[in-house]
Amino acid sequence: MLNRFTILLLLCTLSGALVNSVHAGECNYEWTKSALRSACTGIAKELQEIKEQDTINVVVTAVGTGAAGGALYAGIKRSDINKKIAELDKQMADIKNMSNADFVRFLKNLAALEEAKTQLNSICSQKRQLQAQAKKLGNWRTGLMVGNTATAVAGTIISGKNEQDSGDIKEMIQNCLDTINKQKQNIGQAQIDCSPTVSQTLQTVINECGKMSTAHMDKVSKNSNTSKIVSAVNIGTGLAGTVTSAVANSKNTPNPKADKAANIFAGTSAVASGTSTVFNAITLKAINDNLKSATACEEAIYKL
Repeated sequence: MLNRFTILLLLCTLSGALVNSVHAGECNYEWTKSALRSACTGIAKELQEIKEQDTINVVVTAVGTGAAGGALYAGIKRSDINKKIAELDKQMADIKNMSNADFVRFLKNLAALEEAKTQLNSICSQKRQLQAQAKKLGNWRTGLMVGNTATAVAGTIISGKNEQDSGDIKEMIQNCLDTINKQKQNIGQAQIDCSPTVSQTLQTVINECGKMSTAHMDKVSKNSNTSKIVSAVNIGTGLAGTVTSAVANSKNTPNPKADKAANIFAGTSAVASGTSTVFNAITLKAINDNLKSATACEEAIYKL
């Protein structure tokens, strides 16, 4: 038979084993939760801010595209009007250059002298009206080119900031992904030891946080850089177009060469603004792809 001391010793041993067994199965994930919160929260906020900046940039460059396109349209209409003015000048020159005898014969060929005077006044009136229209269109073109240049400056600044911010966010995302990899063993143990609710939440954290991609931020950086370069080019063509348009519109006498040059600059700026808008839209999609995952990731973490 076992003596009392032996029985007591066995009971203590069994009790210790039981305590250790219960302790080994204890749900403990506080350290893991703290690590995940530290590494993976705050990314959604940063992405939201860069999204707002890029949304503004899309609007700004789209406005610039419209302004440059409007400047080009105004310039083309001005050129058409200047051609009509030249035609009227030719008609008037034909009358002015006639000899006295030819002019008398010209008047005799008309139904009456008053009719000739009416025709001449009509030509002069049309010319004055067309000159006023050409001047107005020239001012519109210059003003629109100023607006396009301003949007190009804004677009360059915003794109440059987005490029820089995307690099910082990329590092945050990589840190989150690295932390999840380091905590995988602890997460797996917690999924075994903890309740189904905690286990499922931890799995959601792994799934959603793991969807974030540094490659998306590379796209943001690359496209923002391209948009910045194109907008910088647009600044140059916009300034040149503004100056050229102002020069072309500074005199009453049409300057076809200056008008043509101003229209070319306006067209180039319209293309540049349009290109920037496209790249900014692509950037916005890349941001949204990460923002959705980052938001779901943080929501899951805060449920732990």
